[in-house]
Amino acid sequence: MEANRITAPRRGSLRTVVDRLLALGRRVEQKPQSRPQARPQAEPPAALHFEHVVGAVDLLAHVDSDLRFIYVSDASLRFIGYHREYLETITLHELVAQADVARLDALLVRASASGNVEKATLGLIKSLTYPITVELRVVRNSHNGIDGFAIAGFDVSAWRASEERLIQALHLDRLTNLANQSALIPALLEAQQQADAHGTPAALLLLDIDDYQRVNRALGYDAGDDMLRDTARRILNMTGPNETVARVASDEFAILVKPAANRTDAAAAAEALARRLLTAIQQPYVFSGQQVHLSASIGIALYPDVRHANDTAAHDTHLLRWADHALLQAKSAGGNTLAFYVPDDNPADAERLKLEADLYDGVRNGEFSLHFQPITSSRTHGVVGVEALIRWMHPVHGLVPPSMFIPLAESVGLINFLGNWVLKVACMQLIQWDARGISLQYVAVNVSPQQFRDPRFKDAVREAIELTGIDPRRLVFEITESLLMHDPAHAKVLLEDLTAMGIRFAVDDFGTGYSSLAYLQRFPLAKLKIDRSFVENLLTSRNDQAIVSAVVGLAQTLDLELVAEGVETEAQRSLLTEMGCDHIQGWLVCKALPSDELAQRFEARSLHLHSA
Repeated sequence: MEANRITAPRRGSLRTVVDRLLALGRRVEQKPQSRPQARPQAEPPAALHFEHVVGAVDLLAHVDSDLRFIYVSDASLRFIGYHREYLETITLHELVAQADVARLDALLVRASASGNVEKATLGLIKSLTYPITVELRVVRNSHNGIDGFAIAGFDVSAWRASEERLIQALHLDRLTNLANQSALIPALLEAQQQADAHGTPAALLLLDIDDYQRVNRALGYDAGDDMLRDTARRILNMTGPNETVARVASDEFAILVKPAANRTDAAAAAEALARRLLTAIQQPYVFSGQQVHLSASIGIALYPDVRHANDTAAHDTHLLRWADHALLQAKSAGGNTLAFYVPDDNPADAERLKLEADLYDGVRNGEFSLHFQPITSSRTHGVVGVEALIRWMHPVHGLVPPSMFIPLAESVGLINFLGNWVLKVACMQLIQWDARGISLQYVAVNVSPQQFRDPRFKDAVREAIELTGIDPRRLVFEITESLLMHDPAHAKVLLEDLTAMGIRFAVDDFGTGYSSLAYLQRFPLAKLKIDRSFVENLLTSRNDQAIVSAVVGLAQTLDLELVAEGVETEAQRSLLTEMGCDHIQGWLVCKALPSDELAQRFEARSLHLHSA
């Protein structure tokens, strides 16, 4: 009978097999016996029907307590390739591959102790030639009054072979025929466990080809693949049989170095191998007759590392993480070099991560608010407008400076949300002040480069205008020179579209970036803001005076309004006014205040509106 070679039967099928095998044993026992029979029997009539029913089973047998065969089905004889007479002379031990004898004994011990069906996968020697993989299921039983075991076996060799092929495919890099990262991880964990148990340090090298993508761009992907295969061969030529080589990324290779007696020897061996690999990679590659010169960067990590003595995660691939960190250090140094892992224990990094998390909480918890700083006429000292400035009141750290949290918001992708929120709140506040009789000409809002480049920015502006009903001509967007020069074509189109709506633009921190008459003529701008760095030493620095004078002349020529930031003394204001600066902003007039406090300043007449 032919068994199913791919899928082992379900538990229900096995239960049927075993139950009927036990029943067969009992049925035979009920017949009068002159003495126990110890030789393998041919099929009794009751067994013929039984074998037909359980045809999916490859091996059906009874053995006595000494593991001698007392019953074997005809189909089983065909399956294992032996004559019944031969089985009379051997035990089950002699059918099992030598390496699996201990597993068979353990299986029988479990079956004897539990009285239940127990199973194990073993190798059976077929026809005295080769082993086949069989799943044996064994239960304690008696046959013809002889105590022993009932055995059912299923051929799983084809299934096991398929499994091994799949495992090999999953752990093999098909381009280079090296191990891949899935195969490397168990080797790394084993090396770390051995290092912990025996004190034999492990070392891992991560090798990355410098600027490998230029090969793909210049010569095509076939050339790139060919050079990766060549790189794999060069690495294998440089490593020994006890070292594991794997391709873990597109152009990144890992080399797990054999254990050393101590950390010093491990570091020396790893460095020596790394330098040989750097030299090997520098040798010319050839593709279609064309020579290509490459270089590599190598990161090296040793395990264990006393600087991480508290890292106790048993299943963490420390070596891979540390070597990757070292590889980044080598790349940062310019490439074509090696670097050992050096932990970065800068507490500022941990504080930054904590602050990033707090930033999200701050948005959810409403910890942000707007302060407003007045901008006054240099002639009348009256307030013409205000600049909206975002503030973050952290529940633990207090007021967090914008210079700290604005870059964080940009890095984690919150700046667009915060920028749009500032725009809406600033517009609403201007309308609320109107209702209290404080009618300012405009409110200025800072626009970040990310916000400006967001395709939805124009829609967000329209939404804020429609939501608040503000006149767009009362909005001023403050942008930087670098923002304009990042993508001049896009900036020009967007500025023209928003200017057509009535919105005006001011160049913030003018003089600190790409100060150029050409871009001032190209873009539709309305204001320039002189950076505070020029105002700070204006009274004593002839250079600053010359720069401010030149900016004033430039603004007047181009018909641009001029605002001086950071004005703190009356002498600074007087000189700026004398030089022709239109507007003043700084602590001399008023620091940035919450909306209610600023309104109280107007009501107390310590601030007054500008009248033309």
